[in-house]
Amino acid sequence: MNVLLIGSGGREHAIAKKIKESHKVTNFYAIPGNPGIASLATIIGDKQDCSEIVAKAQEYKVDLIVCGPEQPLVDGLADMAEAVGIKVFGPKKCGAIFEGSKIYSKQFMSKYDIPTSDYKIYRNYEEASRYIDKRVTYPVVIKADGLAAGKGVKIAKTPEEAHEALKLFMVDKIFGESGSSVVIEDFMTGEEMSALYITDSKTFLPLIAAKDYKRAFTGDEGDNTGGMGSYAPHNRLNDELRKEIDDKIIKQIRIGFAKENIDYRGVLYVGLMLTEEGPKVVEFNCRFGDPETQVILPLLENDILEVFSKCVNAKLAGYELHWKQAYSACVVLAAGGYPGHYEKGMPITFKNNHPYDFIHAGTKMKDDGTIVTSGGRVLNAVAVASSKSAALTAAYNLLEKVTFDGAFCRTDIGK
Repeated sequence: MNVLLIGSGGREHAIAKKIKESHKVTNFYAIPGNPGIASLATIIGDKQDCSEIVAKAQEYKVDLIVCGPEQPLVDGLADMAEAVGIKVFGPKKCGAIFEGSKIYSKQFMSKYDIPTSDYKIYRNYEEASRYIDKRVTYPVVIKADGLAAGKGVKIAKTPEEAHEALKLFMVDKIFGESGSSVVIEDFMTGEEMSALYITDSKTFLPLIAAKDYKRAFTGDEGDNTGGMGSYAPHNRLNDELRKEIDDKIIKQIRIGFAKENIDYRGVLYVGLMLTEEGPKVVEFNCRFGDPETQVILPLLENDILEVFSKCVNAKLAGYELHWKQAYSACVVLAAGGYPGHYEKGMPITFKNNHPYDFIHAGTKMKDDGTIVTSGGRVLNAVAVASSKSAALTAAYNLLEKVTFDGAFCRTDIGK
């Protein structure tokens, strides 16, 4: 099987490592990749434009495209590829809109009685501001409707912070048109859980649930990020909770897919808040989570290309996933200033010269072979062990083998 992986982050490097283990892979390509991915696959392009991806896939006789990031899926990559006979692990536009529009996903949840927080939708800045003026309870959550690289969510603790977020989103348009409309929703309290499913629209195979840490700094301080660390399996998940999630959430999603004729073949990420009233949906994503993928895939015993093939061919019914009896942990090493302004191009020093002991997330290789920083989340230290504490200790120990100017990480992942 000729496989093309799309993406350049830590999630994609983790997927690439799993694909490389497969007995089904013949030729392995990537667009645009990163130094870690380039150590495993042949880079055949540098743009994540749907038309170029499909053209390259045809040129290299690709059988399966595996799309890591959400943007190409929202732009219709799966639709375009299918039109020329190429399978894509990732939903078509009709499914990707679950992440592409917060408004759509909230309305879907309301329509199919999926538990979530109460919310209001605003497409006009003045109307949204008037609502904030009248609102009594805080914190409140303000979400940009469209894609914003994981940064389009503001938890406002005061009316002043809420007004500031509305202005940034709707007037200053720091996320472009993605922030022209917003969802304002009640703040939910509880513990978060990332519940991911491989689905062909009818069958939903649960992956091991993970815990993701969104805030930038130790103690859950600072702004939301794309994710500063994770571990799996999630401590809270048991048979009783799994049944409650299946009965109240997954069953309703399946009904919604059928009634709306949504052909969804890929990963559905269900972000949950475990509240006192039970699990509620925080958000949907149309792809693997980052950094959850980095801790979930190392525990998977199945051949991942077999899983992907069953999914894209709608043959998941009766198929089973098998997992290692172990724990996995990931700690993100970020650039100074992230998630705000940060410098790029900082040389990375790998002690003992083992650059691929790490998952590469925001790196690139210069012509002279030097690996430098190129993103906010730069490297992921990932470890697997027989216990959660041992996996976390090993991940933090791994971070001692790398350094660059301004590097920082949270010191409380797993706590």
